[in-house]
Amino acid sequence: MHLLQAAVPPHWAIFFWLLLAPLALHSFSRVRAGPALQGGQQHLWLAGAVLLAWLWTLQSKTAGGAAFGLLGVAFYSLVFGCHWARLGLLLALTVHAVLGGGHWLNFGVNGLLLATVPTWLASRLQREIEDRLPKNVFVFVIGHGMFATLAVTATTSALLVMASWLIQPGAADLDQIAYALLLAWGEALASGMLFSALVIFGPHLVLTYRQDLYLPPRSGL
Repeated sequence: MHLLQAAVPPHWAIFFWLLLAPLALHSFSRVRAGPALQGGQQHLWLAGAVLLAWLWTLQSKTAGGAAFGLLGVAFYSLVFGCHWARLGLLLALTVHAVLGGGHWLNFGVNGLLLATVPTWLASRLQREIEDRLPKNVFVFVIGHGMFATLAVTATTSALLVMASWLIQPGAADLDQIAYALLLAWGEALASGMLFSALVIFGPHLVLTYRQDLYLPPRSGL
């Protein structure tokens, strides 16, 4: 999707920067007030941000000029929660802009679509799943790792295509949304497998996982 490299008009770029700044500051204040990342959590957070910056450079172009690639924002949001994930995704965008030749002018719109919207939506879906479905590890892995990932990835992909078309009409066909949604299925499957493996082998690395809630100890007979 061409949005990362699209030239946003200056007045819109400033507007999106003004929208992004308070949201980023809010997330920063929330993580400062909460517990800090420890050991492997910090390493995974930093490594994930760098990996996402590299992942966004791997795009496949179609004959019509459309470019598609994996996003990874849903998986990252589900692992680290809303505010830590938002800051990590903004860090990934910064690394991508420095190393991938991105435009700093459109950092605001990219930050909203690739960091703010996915983290908010993932957090909202997690709360809905926790409130409405049985609280066990299978529901957590499948509901969060599969269905929430699919919803977040599909929504983010569709917004990227529509925003690219609005910024540069004709550069991106709205029919590309169908291809983006199709790719979201594959990303949801891959993310679901990674998420389940992380919950099983490294539950302490998943900030949104609460073992006392989803896998409580059995009461004695």
